[in-house]
Amino acid sequence: MPSVFKIDPPPASPLGDTVPSLTPHAVSVSLPTWQDVVDYEEGEQRIKNAMTSGYPRFFIHHQIQKLADLATAKFGNENETCILLHSARSAQRCCDFLSSRSPPIPSRSVSWAVKSSTTPSPSFSNDDPEAALRNRTVSVYPCFFDKKDFAFAKQFWQHTGEGIQSRVGERCLILLGEAEETQVDGKGESKQPKPRISSSTTTTPEESNGNGGVESILKTNNGGGGRYGVSKGSRYQVAKGSATPPLAGIVPPAAKGGRYSTSKFSRTTSTLGQNGDDSASGSEPSSLSNSVEGLPPPILENGTLSIDQDEDVLARYVEERYGRNLDLSLAPLAKLAMRRRIAGVLAEQPGEAIAVEDIQNAQGAESTRGVQGLTEDDVWLYSCGMNAIFHAHQLVMKTRESEGKPVGKSVCFGFPYTDTLKILEKWGPGAHFLGNGLISDLDELRHLLETSETPILSLFCEFPSNPLLRSPPLAELRKLADEFGFFIVVDETIAGFVNVETLPPVDIVVSSLTKVFSGDSNVMGGSLVLNPKRPFYPALKACQEEIYEDTYFDEDVIYMERNSRDFQLRVTTENSNAELLCDFFRSRRHPGPSPHGVVLPPAASELDQTSKDPESEFVVKEVYYPKFMTPEHYRASLRPPNPATNFAGGGYGALFSLTFTSILASKTFFDALPCYKGPSLGTNFTLSCPYTILAHYGELDWAKGWGVEKGLIRISVGLEEPELLMEWARMALGKAEEAVRLAKGRGETYE
Repeated sequence: MPSVFKIDPPPASPLGDTVPSLTPHAVSVSLPTWQDVVDYEEGEQRIKNAMTSGYPRFFIHHQIQKLADLATAKFGNENETCILLHSARSAQRCCDFLSSRSPPIPSRSVSWAVKSSTTPSPSFSNDDPEAALRNRTVSVYPCFFDKKDFAFAKQFWQHTGEGIQSRVGERCLILLGEAEETQVDGKGESKQPKPRISSSTTTTPEESNGNGGVESILKTNNGGGGRYGVSKGSRYQVAKGSATPPLAGIVPPAAKGGRYSTSKFSRTTSTLGQNGDDSASGSEPSSLSNSVEGLPPPILENGTLSIDQDEDVLARYVEERYGRNLDLSLAPLAKLAMRRRIAGVLAEQPGEAIAVEDIQNAQGAESTRGVQGLTEDDVWLYSCGMNAIFHAHQLVMKTRESEGKPVGKSVCFGFPYTDTLKILEKWGPGAHFLGNGLISDLDELRHLLETSETPILSLFCEFPSNPLLRSPPLAELRKLADEFGFFIVVDETIAGFVNVETLPPVDIVVSSLTKVFSGDSNVMGGSLVLNPKRPFYPALKACQEEIYEDTYFDEDVIYMERNSRDFQLRVTTENSNAELLCDFFRSRRHPGPSPHGVVLPPAASELDQTSKDPESEFVVKEVYYPKFMTPEHYRASLRPPNPATNFAGGGYGALFSLTFTSILASKTFFDALPCYKGPSLGTNFTLSCPYTILAHYGELDWAKGWGVEKGLIRISVGLEEPELLMEWARMALGKAEEAVRLAKGRGETYE
C-alpha cells in the first residue's frame, strides 16, 4: 500500500557527511562501506579527516568542542582540558567517576554562566520577547582534568549521556559572539552573515572549512537538500514529482486543523498567502513572522537550487522548512505536550496533533499505555535515551538507600545495547549478566536471587533486545520480582509504546526519544515513566521528585515536540515495511541450524521446513525480528486494536538484523544496499550498519559467545515506498549471492 509519507531515495552520502544531509545537528553520520566502518574503529586518519559529525555520545560535535576550547582558555590550567556537562550535579558525578578509577584521576568542575557579548537595550525584551529568550544566559559546567586522561572522561560522556547537546553549544557560541544567529526575515534575506570560526581557538578537521561546519554539511556529491534526500544530480537538486520546492521528503502539514496538524498534502502556490506563507488562512501567528517558515522557496535554476543563496540560510531552511517550529516561549508547553503524548493521555488522533498553545486546556483522556491512572506527572524527560537509563539506575539505587536497605547488584537480562551494561557495571556494586535473555535463563536468575548475599537490586532488559530482537518473558520476570522484591526496568526503544504495552508488568520504562519518536535524526531526547500501579511506586516517585533535574534544553524540546506529532502514523507504516522485508529475507534463508540462542517461532514457515540444496546460493543465515524471535513473549505485550481511536493494533517494529553465511556475503550485501549507512535507528529513512563491527569491535569474540556474530547487519526500516525497499533488498541480496557463487567458482576461500 502506498505510504502517505513521501520519502525519496537518499542522495549520494559521502563518508563523514551528516545523516541526513544538510542537517547541522544530525545524530548520525555516513559510513557508507564495510571498510569505512572497520577503519573508523581502527582510527584511520582518512576517517578522522572526513568526519563532520557523528553519534553525539561518541562524537563531540564541533560546536561543543569549540565551546570546550573556550572554557579551557578561560578556566583551565596548563595541560588541562575539559568536557562540558549540563548541571553542577552532572559535573560532580563526572568528578566522582574519575576519582573512582584506579589509580584515581584528579579533576575539578566550575560553573560557567554564558552571557551575551552585547548589552541589549532596556526595551529589548518588550520589543522582541523571542530575541530576549534567545539571548538569555545559558549555564554549562566544565569538568577539568589532565589531557592524558581524556579517554576516561569520554567514557563518562558516552555511558551517561550527561554531556551538553550541540544546540547548547551553538547557543553559547552565539551568545559569546563566536558564531552568529541564523535568522531570516519575511523576505528570505539573511539578517546576519554566516557563522565564523574564531582564530583564537583550535580548529578541528571538521571545522577546517572555515564556517563552523556548515560548508562541510552542505558539501555533498550528487545530492543534498531535503530532510530525507533528493534525486541524483546537482548537490541541491530538487526531488522529482513534487509540487513546490520539495526540499523535504515529507510534505508539509496541512492548513486544516491549525498550524500543528500533521495531515499530509502537497503544498502548491494556491495554498499560500501572497507572501509565500500561510497568512491567508490565518493559521500562522505573528510570532513566527521572522522564522524560517517565512522564507520563500529557494531560487531555482533549471530545477536546481541556486548556489548563490547563503548556504547557512539554506541549511537552516532545509532543517525547518516543513516543520512549524514553536517560538521558545512555548518550550514549557512543548514539554507538557510530549509528556502527555508519552503517557498516552493526549486526546489526539494518529496524524492529528493538538495545537501546543492549547495543550493546557486540552481535554485529557485515559492513558493508552495499559495502566489506569497514568498521567504526565509520571513521565520525566531527559537529554537523551542513555541519560534516562543512567538516571533510572541512579533512581533505583537512591530509592533502596532511602529505605535504609543495602544496595545490591543489578541483573542485565539479555544482550543489550552496549552502554546499558556498562552503566550497570561501572556505577554501584556491579551487575550479573544473563546475556541470552531466554526463558531458559530463569533458573539461573532464580539461583542468583536465592544465593546473593545482598538482595538483587534491579533487573534491566530491552523489549525487544538490540540487536538480536529477542523479547524477555515479562510475566515470569514479574513473578520473580514480586517474590524477591527487585525493581524491573524495561527499555522499550526498539518496539515503542505504539506497538507494545510493556509498562503494566514493570516498575520503570525508559526510552530513547531520539529514535522513532523523533524520526528526523536531528535532535536527542529520552524519557522515564513510572508505573503508578506497582508497589514500589510511592518510594520511587518521592525519590525521583527529590533528585530530578530538568536539563532538557528548550531548543531541543522545540524540535522534538514538532517531530513527534505524527509518530504514531509513522510507526504503522514502518511496521508494515519492515515485516515485508523480513518475510522476503526469511524466504531466502539458507538451510541449516539456527545460530546460538535463537528461538524459532512455534510454527516455522514452510520455507524454513523445506529441504534445500546445502550448496545453494542462499546466503542469509538468520533473520532476527520479533515475529521470529521469541514471538510468544512479544505478542503477549502487543497492543490490541482500539476502535475508539482508529488504532489497528501494534506491530513488530521497524528494526531487524541479518546474519549471513560468510563475511564476504555480509560485506557485499552491506556495500550494495543503497540506503543511508550509519549509527542510530528509528529514523524516517532506512538506515543500516554492520552493528557488531560498530558497537563491539574490540570484543568480537565476547559478542559472538552471546550469539552476536561479526557479520551481523542491522537495518532500521523507514517510510520509503514498499516497492523501492523491495527493489533495494533484492538487488543487495542478489549481489551477495553472486559474490559467493563467483568466489566458489574460482575456488577461493573466504571468511
